[in-house]
Order: sequence, then C-alpha cells, then structure tokens
Amino acid sequence: MNNLLAEMNVSGDLASLLLAYMDRQGLELPALRASLRQFRPASRMRFRHWWHYLETLQRQLPEQPVGMELGQAIAPSHLGVLGYLSLSCATVAEALQRFQRYQRLLHDGDTGCLELAPEGIRLYWENRFGPSTQLSDEVLVMGMVTHLRRLTGIPNLQPLSLNFTGAPAVAAAAYRQFVQCPVYFNQPQLELRLPADCLNLPLGHGDPALRQLLEQQAQTLLAVLPKAGDFELRLRQAIVKAIEDGQPNLDQVARTLALSRRTLHRRLQDRGLEFRALLQSARLQLARQYLQQRRLTLTEIALLLGYSEQSAFSRAFRHWSGESPRQYQRRSREQGSG
Repeated sequence: MNNLLAEMNVSGDLASLLLAYMDRQGLELPALRASLRQFRPASRMRFRHWWHYLETLQRQLPEQPVGMELGQAIAPSHLGVLGYLSLSCATVAEALQRFQRYQRLLHDGDTGCLELAPEGIRLYWENRFGPSTQLSDEVLVMGMVTHLRRLTGIPNLQPLSLNFTGAPAVAAAAYRQFVQCPVYFNQPQLELRLPADCLNLPLGHGDPALRQLLEQQAQTLLAVLPKAGDFELRLRQAIVKAIEDGQPNLDQVARTLALSRRTLHRRLQDRGLEFRALLQSARLQLARQYLQQRRLTLTEIALLLGYSEQSAFSRAFRHWSGESPRQYQRRSREQGSG
C-alpha cells in the first residue's frame, strides 16, 4: 500500500507484542524475529513495515483472526508510557482524554477524535493520510476494548457498535463474539461507540501522584517527536483539492502548496513517495466514501473524481480493488447490515 500513512511511524514497542504472539503460536520465522528485535522501547517503525509484519503473520495463520488476537493480547507494556499513564487514571473519562492527548506516542497520522453524544461516546479516526490496513485497525480497536476491560475490571464491558473501513480477515462472527456488539465493515471511518455512562466508571489503579509523573514524561516524549505529518497533511489536502477541482496533476498540487514542480518532485523522492500512487490512493479512498452515499450515481462519482466518463472510473476502480463499483456497493451494504 503506497500512501502518505505508509511512510509515517508507529511505536516500536509494538514489536514486543508480535514477538510474544509468535512465541504463543509456536512460529519460528527467523527473518521476521530478527527484523522485530531491532526495535527498542520508545523507538519507531514505519507503518509499511508494521503492515508487512501483520500480513506475514496472517499468511502463516490463515484461519485465525490475527488482528483481533493481537488486540486481545495487548498489555500496558506494549503501549509504552501511555499504557501506564492510563492505568494511573481515576476514571475511564480521564484515561480516554489522555489517550486522545498523547496518542501520537503510539503512531503518527490520524489520531482518534473523541465525541460525546446523547447516544454514547464516539471514538473515530479520519482518513486524512490515506487508509491503514484492516489488520492494523483490528489491533488498534480490539486493543482499545481489551485495555478498557482491563482498566475497569469488567471483562464483559460491551461497546455499542464497531465500524471497520475494510473487510474482515476471517468470519465476521468471531469479531462480534469478542466485542459482544454489532460490527460493521466497509464503512467510511474506523469508529468505536461506547455507552455514555462508561465515562464515569472508576479504575482500580488510580494514583494521582504517579499520573502527574507519567504525564510529564509523556509530554517530554511528545515534544521531541519529529513533526513528520505537517508536509504530508498539506500534500494530502492539496491532492484531494486537485481532484475536487478536476485538475488531479502534479502541477496543480505544486501550485496549491506554493512549490515549484521540481521542489515537490524532490520532496516526494526524499520520502520515497510516488505522486501517481498517492493520487490513486486518494481517489480510491474518496471513491469508497462516495459509494457509501446512495444519493450519488456512478456518473456523478466519476465526475467528482476527475474522470470524463463513468467507464474510465469503473475500469480504474476494478484495477484498484479487484471489483466493480456496483459490486463494492452491494457487498458494502450486505456486510454493513451486520
């Protein structure tokens, strides 16, 4: 997957999660183990490497929900300072606030947005930098559920619902059995909904003095992280704007960023990115969002994505995803219904 997120970073602490999982599953895989052992606590790894590691494990265990099992196995030590900081909080509300504030210690790119509505707590991730993989999303959200159950001491704590942007790696029933709530796939955003009264649940390890100490440490670690996402975010926005303006080309994006074509090309090269792949990723992401909206026709979606004909869009979408737009719509609605 070649998108902006691929070249951003995720916490190297997660390497220990994969190594422990391999031990439990009896997987040797010497090359993968050697690659994972290079990551020390508080180090960083590229998302594309993280995705590759997860895909390698799923190929080795094709009948198992690897992403979900890894999420279930997450412990505070795999989350670094943020894991222990959440343990020291007094309530779920405090823990979620710290998670939102310091989430970048876990990964770059899109951070979770916390929203309180009458129907419950909504924690969702926007796709500003391009999509992550289904396996990675499963580790993140199933890990959130696991961690909340550990924090509260309620092993059967039930979310209200869970939305994934991709398709399940194995039978969807396995996911629903674990979270004990409706699970929807091929949705526009990754989203976890929790009951509103969950916020006031007390945590068993609340320690104000320790929380203050760990929060200072988290602030220090956050301050020294490189601001890698600034250019990538502006680039992503410029590409989407160029698509919406009907001029999805390098020159238009360079003008939006107030850069020369040569400078933009050099910056992409420095980051190992290709403009064509980024444009394709943005178009695919937008196409999936548009296809979720039943009021838009395929012709209208094609025009919104900068295609002069519906047939050109349909060919491109099939090339990207392996299915036609109509097949994607039909499958999305079938799986989205539960």
